[in-house]
Amino acid sequence: MEFETEEQQVEALKKWWKENGKQIIFGTVIGFGLIIGWRYYLDYSVKQTSEASALFEQMLSKNSESSPAANKQAVFEKIKKDYDGTPYSSSAGLVLAKSYYDAGNKDKALETLDYVITNTKDKIISQVAQQRKARILIDLGKAEQALLVLSTDVDKSFIAIFEELKGDAFILTGDIENAKKAYDKALLNSTADKTLLQMKRDDLGETTAGSAA
Repeated sequence: MEFETEEQQVEALKKWWKENGKQIIFGTVIGFGLIIGWRYYLDYSVKQTSEASALFEQMLSKNSESSPAANKQAVFEKIKKDYDGTPYSSSAGLVLAKSYYDAGNKDKALETLDYVITNTKDKIISQVAQQRKARILIDLGKAEQALLVLSTDVDKSFIAIFEELKGDAFILTGDIENAKKAYDKALLNSTADKTLLQMKRDDLGETTAGSAA
């Protein structure tokens, strides 16, 4: 559209502003609000992560104290309460569970590992917690429960250890054929020292045809 005079241009601009000005102002306010909100979120996230990291370091230092599991529990509870959205919550759970296990308190170790499995968003941490839980259940003679924990899709790097634990659990249930299959699959996927695993497998006798499938 062309305007013959400057007055026509001004009138057209006024009309356009009357129709669209509010939307522009609203959009600008929202835009600035989002920028400010995002910066606040970043600052808050950095602060949360930094504080959680400091607590996690404190938790690791509790190893040198006379009652490490009990002392770590208090730090863990604070991390859960105030920094549950950070990765340190699940990592701290793994550390605490190990402390309870080392102290002979397997029930508390299982309880802590259950928290990690239920709450972590990290697949690797979850699988670490699952295999540790299965190992404790096998120690307690609860093979069927261990097999339930191990019956899940896992990352390739965990296949060997999960299958070896399945083999250990099947041995407890008296299911030798499935134990052979599990150990064979573990041997196929293991990249670590296979000496002990091979000894477990050799103790069960000849390989069943297609057992590693």
